Amino acid sequence: MRTLSFLSRGEALFDMNPSEGETVIGREIRFHGELSGSADLIIDGEVDGQIRLPGARLTIRADGRVHASIFAQEVIVVGRVEGEIRATGRVELRDGSNVLGDVCTAHLSMEEGATMRGSVDPARADQPFPEETGGSTTHLT
Repeated sequence: MRTLSFLSRGEALFDMNPSEGETVIGREIRFHGELSGSADLIIDGEVDGQIRLPGARLTIRADGRVHASIFAQEVIVVGRVEGEIRATGRVELRDGSNVLGDVCTAHLSMEEGATMRGSVDPARADQPFPEETGGSTTHLT
């Protein structure tokens, strides 16, 4: 498991254990910017910006808060998301999740107790991922 933490100047520091291949943004972390990469990502903290994981899984746990456009292979939401979710694979909205935004996927699973305000558009799931913007980017590998 990789844990993302920050130095006092806002520089990212990764504690890596390559055997598990996951990155975790902890409860006490607030990240603003663009995250991209090929590693699975678990969010317990807060992310504001854009998340690009075209070949990986994004999991937003119960304490996770995301205000971002999300582009991933698979997305599992238990926490809160404000923004578009686009997945080439599956999107799962679990009990207790709250999504405010469009979901673009051909495979949507929504448990009882999950809430969503937005539209579902399977046609846009296959559109190519947008190019990275020129702003602040943290790459997860």
